[in-house]
Amino acid sequence: MGSYRIGIDVGGTFTDFVVYDVAAREIATFKVPTTPEDPSQGILAGLGKLDIEMSAIKGIAHGTTTATNLLIERKGSNAAILVTEGFRDVLEIRRANRKELYDAQWVPPPPLIPRRNRLEVRERLFWNGEVALPLDEARLADVIETLKVRDIEAVAICLLHSYQHPKHELRVKELVQKALPDAFVTASSETSQEFREFERSSTVAANAFVGPKVKRYLDNLDASLKKSGVSAGVAIMQSNGGICTVEEAAQLPVKLARSGPAGGAMALQQLAASIEVPDLVGIDIGGTSADVSVIVDGRPRWASPLFVEWGVPLLFPSVDVVSIGAGGGSIAWIDEGGALQMGPQSAGAVPGPACYGMGGEEPTATDAHLVLGQLSSERFLDGGMHIDPALAQQAISRRIAEPMGMSLTEAAEGMLKILDSAMLQAVRFVTLEKGYDPRRFALAGLGGAGPLHVVELARQLGISTAIVPLNPGVLSAVGMLSVDMVQDRSRTVLRRRRAVDNEKLSNTLNDLRASIEAAFARQGVPAEAIRYEYFLDMQYYGQVFSLSVQLSQMGAALRPKPEASAQDIRLSEEGVLSVPLAVSSSEPISITEPVMAEATETFHKEHRREYGHADADQEVQIVHARAFGRVEVEKPEFVPASTTAASPSEALVGRRPVVFEGTEIETDIYDRNHLSTGNRIAGPAIIEESVSTTVLPRDSSLEVDPYGNLLITLH
Repeated sequence: MGSYRIGIDVGGTFTDFVVYDVAAREIATFKVPTTPEDPSQGILAGLGKLDIEMSAIKGIAHGTTTATNLLIERKGSNAAILVTEGFRDVLEIRRANRKELYDAQWVPPPPLIPRRNRLEVRERLFWNGEVALPLDEARLADVIETLKVRDIEAVAICLLHSYQHPKHELRVKELVQKALPDAFVTASSETSQEFREFERSSTVAANAFVGPKVKRYLDNLDASLKKSGVSAGVAIMQSNGGICTVEEAAQLPVKLARSGPAGGAMALQQLAASIEVPDLVGIDIGGTSADVSVIVDGRPRWASPLFVEWGVPLLFPSVDVVSIGAGGGSIAWIDEGGALQMGPQSAGAVPGPACYGMGGEEPTATDAHLVLGQLSSERFLDGGMHIDPALAQQAISRRIAEPMGMSLTEAAEGMLKILDSAMLQAVRFVTLEKGYDPRRFALAGLGGAGPLHVVELARQLGISTAIVPLNPGVLSAVGMLSVDMVQDRSRTVLRRRRAVDNEKLSNTLNDLRASIEAAFARQGVPAEAIRYEYFLDMQYYGQVFSLSVQLSQMGAALRPKPEASAQDIRLSEEGVLSVPLAVSSSEPISITEPVMAEATETFHKEHRREYGHADADQEVQIVHARAFGRVEVEKPEFVPASTTAASPSEALVGRRPVVFEGTEIETDIYDRNHLSTGNRIAGPAIIEESVSTTVLPRDSSLEVDPYGNLLITLH
C-alpha cells in the first residue's frame, strides 16, 4: 500500500500539493484551484485526485492563508476587548503616526475591534507588576452582561502591565469563560510577555478577531479528513518557521498569519544548503502576491513584531518575509494621470485572469506572459487547464493597448516591466536596506510565476546567478514537509547593560525554557528531544528599535550533545507524536560576563551593518530575552542523480515565437521533466513543467545540477 506524507499550501489562487513517497523517496506535485469560500473543500478535491488509499497517508503538513485573509479583508468575528479603565482607545491611537505622511486626505483603517466593543475594567498595576488598584469584580460582572447582550463571539483581554503580573488578566478570563462558555477568550499575557501597550493590544485583539473562524476551519478540515479516511495527524505551519499541532494552532491562530510564506522561506534555507550557497534571496510569485525572503549565512532572517498590514503589529517572531501585491493575477490599470499600473488588485482564483475563460475581463500578468509567448496555452498546468490567448489579447488590447496608443506586445511588456519594478524594490528592501549588497547573493525564482521573472530580476540587480529549484511552483509545500516543530517565548527585560543582573537574566531565560518544555509536553514531546536557541534584543539607550543577537557561546548547556541530534519524530495516525528519547539537555542556563561581552560586541557589528554606524562607547540596553525550542522531525530524503544525459535534445518538445525585449524570436521549448543532470542550455529558451515555466533570455545559460535544480548564469 505504501506510505506517504503530504504538504499542502493554500494560496490565494491555487492550492499546492506535494506527495512524498517515503519508500521510493520521490515526490509528485500538482495544483488545484483554491476555494476561497471554504479552503478545506479545495484540499479535499486535491486529495481526491490522488491514486492512493487515504489510510496510506501518514502525515499532512499544512500552510494556510485563512488567518491572513481574515485580517486583511476584515472578515473576522464579532469580537470585544477588555482593557484597563482609561485605555479604551489604545487600538485607535496606535503610535500616533501615519502611513501616508504627506497625504492630508488619508484615512487610517479602522481597528479590528470597534470602539463600542472596547470595554473598560476597573483595576490597575504599576509598571513592575505590583497592584495599584485591585480588580473590581462587581464592575466586571456588568461588563460581562454587556458582552452577552451583544452576542460577542470572541473576547480579548489586555490589562495594563499584565506581562509583568498576569493575575488580574487570568481572573478576568476565568469569569468571562464561565459566563460565555462558547466564546473564544484570549488574554494578552498568554499571547505575549513583551511591553508596549499598543502592540500587546493589537496582538491579542487580532488573536480574538481571527480565532473563531480559524478554529472552525481547522475543526472542519480535521473532521473532513477523517471522514474521507485520512487518520494521520495534521501539522500546521506557523509564522516562526516551525510546525505545531491543530490544537495549538486553534488556541493561537494569529501565529499563522505568515504560514504559507514561512514555508517558502524554510524551503529556501534547505535549497541554500543543498547547493552550498549560503547567501540566497528567494522571490516566491504566486497568483496574488510575491513574497521575498533572504537567507544569510545559511539561515533565514526573522523579525518581531510581524506586520500583516499597517496598524496591525503582532508581537510574535516571524520569518522575515516581505509581501507585495504582485502576482500572476495582478490586474493592469490606467490611473487618473494616464500612467500604467499593476496591482495590487488581483483577479484571484475566481474569476482569475482573462485567459482562464472564467468570466474575467481585466488584463493580468498571466495574460501578458501568454501574449508574449512565454506561456503555452496547451501545456499550462501540464495540459490540465486550457488557457485562451484570444481572451488575453482582447483584455490587454481593450483595457491597456488601445487607450494608451500602444501595440499589443508593447502593452504586455510594459505590464511586466512595471511588475518587475515592484519586485525589485522588495528585493532591495531585504538586502540593500538591511546592509547587504545584493550582488553577493544568488536569486531563486519560486512559485508558479517566479521562474518567469527571476533571470530579468537578477540582471537588473547585478546578480550573476539565478536558480530555479526543482518543483518551484509548490516549493512552499515542499518546505512544510521539512520543517521542525518550534515553540518560541519572549519576555521584556528593559535594563541597561551595566545594570543587568546576570543571575536574574539567567532565571528569565530558564523560565522561558520551562514554558517551552511544558508546551511541548502537552503535545507528547519529552524534554530530552528539545534543542534550544537564545537571543537578546538590544539597542543603544534611547533608541526605539532593537536588533536581535543570538547567544551562541554559552557552553554545552545550550546545545544537545552530538548523539542527541537527528531523532525521528513523527505524527502517528492518531495524531500523537512519537518521539524516541534523546540525551538530556535540561541543564540550567547560566549567563556569564564573557557571554554578555560577546553579545554586546556582536550587537555593535550588527548595528554597523544594518545602519552604517556603531558606537562602542554608547550605553547598550537589553530590551527582550527570547528562547526558541526546536524538535527535529523526520524529513524527506532526496537522492542526487548519479547519471547524466548526453544532450538536452531529448527534452526538446517544439519551438514557438517568443517576444524578448520587443523582438520576436523563434525559441526552443523544453520539457523540464526530461532534462537530466549536466544538461546545458543556452538562451533564448523556454523550459516548461507542470506547475511553472522558466524564461531563459538571451545572454544567459543554464545547467541542471544533480538535484534537478536549474542553475542559471547571466553573461
